[in-house]
Amino acid sequence: MESELATIVKAAPDRLIGLAPDGTPRLVWDTATLRVPAYDLPHLAAVLDAWCVEEEPPGLRRGYYRLVHGPDGGVQLWLRGVGLLLSREDLRVLTSLVAAAADELCGPMCRQPRTPFGLGYRRLRAPRLGPHRQN
Repeated sequence: MESELATIVKAAPDRLIGLAPDGTPRLVWDTATLRVPAYDLPHLAAVLDAWCVEEEPPGLRRGYYRLVHGPDGGVQLWLRGVGLLLSREDLRVLTSLVAAAADELCGPMCRQPRTPFGLGYRRLRAPRLGPHRQN
């Protein structure tokens, strides 16, 4: 599955977010591949960031994302019915990975400077009004 993805953001060879041939983003984490809709990446990034900011809440649930403490001191991230068991460092890596993918996929489509007709066009000046023109 990983060979069919166009990589958007990569943290390690087996930890990345990429686009599948059908255009949907996929989160690859070790041996798991999860489908995450592009419009939902900013929401997932906010949930992961809220967990880090709130200094270890007992649990956090937003929409169909849920974060709870794992049995070994790690964190369990549940996306609908699929779960990932993450260490504290893995959670930080995943948070930065999802935030970078959200910036890339949900940002403005056009990255050229704001010129009226695009690059390469010179600015047009309005003609000066002389004494012979009357309104």
